[in-house]
Amino acid sequence: MDDAQGYQEGYDHDSVLQKQEWIKTQDMLKSKLILEDEFAWSLPSVGSGSDEHERCKLKYIGGTDISFLKEDPATACAAVVVLNADTLEVVHEEFNVVRLQVPYIPGFLAFREAPVLLGLLEKVKINAPHFYPQLLMVDGNGLLHPRGFGLACHLGVLADVPTIGVGKNRRLMPMFQLHSYIM
Repeated sequence: MDDAQGYQEGYDHDSVLQKQEWIKTQDMLKSKLILEDEFAWSLPSVGSGSDEHERCKLKYIGGTDISFLKEDPATACAAVVVLNADTLEVVHEEFNVVRLQVPYIPGFLAFREAPVLLGLLEKVKINAPHFYPQLLMVDGNGLLHPRGFGLACHLGVLADVPTIGVGKNRRLMPMFQLHSYIM
């Protein structure tokens, strides 16, 4: 039976081994997760005019998402958009149309989407390094994940950026969760 994302049910030996390997990877990366707010920036506050405070203020917030074709769930458009934290104006965006090789498997979304999103973040570093986000909102769960390490955590650790996971499915997990990143 196929679902809307191209996942085929069934348990063959290779898929069981792949999932076991992915669980080991999630556990290893999870050990690098930082849960305390030790950021080099602070949130903007009304009426702050100090130059020193301006240097350390949160300036750029990024958001990531991947949208799939209904007719072909392996074809997708991935995007990273960066906003100015004060004005909420878009200051930079990158996108890429891709053909994903990894099927959607519940609990392992990061292995399907993180490589594409990491590639887009690299493009931001190359094309507009001054707009590289200090905080990233990710379309996917973070800590509130069956193994406590969803796409938002995965991306945050590998990109070395604090992330906020924004989950769509309220059946299993609340909408928002905040986590930190590896230093």
